[in-house]
Amino acid sequence: MEAPAKRYQDFVALHEEISAGSDPALRPLWWTGLACSMLAAGLAFVVVLGVRGLLEVGIPVFAGPHTGTAAAATSYALCAMAGTIQATALMHLLLATAARPVRAFGWIGGAGVLVVAALPLLPQAPPDAALVTAGLNLAGGAAVVALLAAVVAASMGDGPRLTRARRRRYRHGEF
Repeated sequence: MEAPAKRYQDFVALHEEISAGSDPALRPLWWTGLACSMLAAGLAFVVVLGVRGLLEVGIPVFAGPHTGTAAAATSYALCAMAGTIQATALMHLLLATAARPVRAFGWIGGAGVLVVAALPLLPQAPPDAALVTAGLNLAGGAAVVALLAAVVAASMGDGPRLTRARRRRYRHGEF
């Protein structure tokens, strides 16, 4: 009879340890995410205007050759803004649920950036437009992931989120 009671006490102690921990600093994350989304949208808009208007390279490739320059720039800017807000929301979710949120965000964000960078290479588009769009997606996505991860890592401080005892309990399946 002692084992189930001990297990319950360990579960309660773990719950108290988790709930007693400091709340993650979400304000710097969201301010950075909003500023980064505005910056990404502005840069995407200007780059598309410059490359599509001045150099006559049809970026982004998904806009098509018959789309106006302003419409293509606006849609690309809105997509950059939405992607950055979604990355910020993912980091918020990982802060609440993951044992190592920055590492998890790096892996998920890196995989997402690689997918977004590879997508322009798939349709039948001019190679120069596909490569420029893929490069923009890679550079912008990597910058967003790196900036959000750096802000969260700095706001978490030097200490790990999980103590050694909690990590050991998680590894051995003891809750």
